[in-house]
Order: sequence, then structure tokens, then C-alpha cells
Amino acid sequence: MQVKMDNKNVIDVRDYYNKLCRKDKGKFLRCLTAEFDYPASTMSAKLSMNSQLRIRKDEMINITNVIKLKLWEKEE
Repeated sequence: MQVKMDNKNVIDVRDYYNKLCRKDKGKFLRCLTAEFDYPASTMSAKLSMNSQLRIRKDEMINITNVIKLKLWEKEE
């Protein structure tokens, strides 16, 4: 699933998530849970490459913003 950003940049959130190492995936999911109260297990399932689950539009916007602003990298 892709999101257009600034008419030029496109982020494939599933591809981005799946390229993270295991430690960073956990950090990323903790950020989504802290910021938006998304269940980590559900988001992990939705972001996996072979997922049959769809990412809702509001989730996609929030995840894209977390990636774009690098909020998950600031989580401790």
C-alpha cells in the first residue's frame, strides 16, 4: 500500500516496516501504540508483507507521519 506525499515522494509503509530490524520494529510498534493507541499485534499483522488485513486510511496517514517525522526514532 502506498501513500502519495508532496506529489513526488511515495512511501510504501509495509516495505518500510519490513526492512526494519527486529529491535526497530518493536520500537516502531511501541511508538504507534503510545501515540495512537493502536494494538501492537494488530499493527504488526497489518504491516506484514503477506497480510490479508487492510490498513485503514486514518492509520495510513498516522503511520506515514510517524515515518516522515521520524517520531519512532525518538522513542526511548
